[in-house]
Parts: sequence; structure tokens; C-alpha cells
Amino acid sequence: MSDDSLSALSQKYQQLKTEGSDSNDNKYKVMKAMADQLGLPGTPAADILSHFGKPDELTPSLQQQGQAHIATMPGPAFDAATASALGGNQSNSSYYLVYYLKSKNEYLYFKVDSAKETVITSDWNLGQ
Repeated sequence: MSDDSLSALSQKYQQLKTEGSDSNDNKYKVMKAMADQLGLPGTPAADILSHFGKPDELTPSLQQQGQAHIATMPGPAFDAATASALGGNQSNSSYYLVYYLKSKNEYLYFKVDSAKETVITSDWNLGQ
């Protein structure tokens, strides 16, 4: 799709976002069409923000509803340099832009590389 059709989808999304729940089927179709274009790896996060607007949620991790917390034993302790060398300290290397479809249980998310400010991946959680 061209930038013109993406702009048209963006305008339609902004309209549907303010309407009631009767518009959710159309809202999903519009969001999916936009995500098909903007959710590709390497897409600048600024493009997502300019078309989708302010996210409903900006978070360092996704919490699935009903997700069980698994208690784990403490592991070995490393100093910051060792942890970094082992690939640790990556918890802040990305964040998620979350856009709700119906509720907090049904949403589209974009995982964004915080250093490059580009999309890593995108997907849906449709609250199965």
C-alpha cells in the first residue's frame, strides 16, 4: 500500500478509536492492515506513533492475563561487567507499544529496539 492509503487507514483508525464497541470488527481490520505495513522489522517507531497515535500502553514487558508467575531459585551472582559480557542487562534493550482492540486483553503490540528506535516484531494478543 502507498503512503496515501496508510494515511487513510490512520484517519479511519482514529475515528474508530473514539467510537463504541460496535466498531471493533472494522477497527480490527484497519489495525491489521496498518500493522501489516508498520509491524515489519526495521520500521521506525516514529512511523507507528505518527499513524497510530499515542499508545494505550508503553511498557518494558508484556504481562499476559492469567500468566502464572514461576518462582525460581536465585542464580549465581555476577558483577555488572560479567553480566553484560554474558548477554545480561538486556531487559531494557526493548519496549512495547500497545494498542488495545477492545480491552486490555485484546491488543496489538510492537516490540521496539530502544537503541535503534525500530520495530523488532509485532503481533496480536486476542485474549484466547
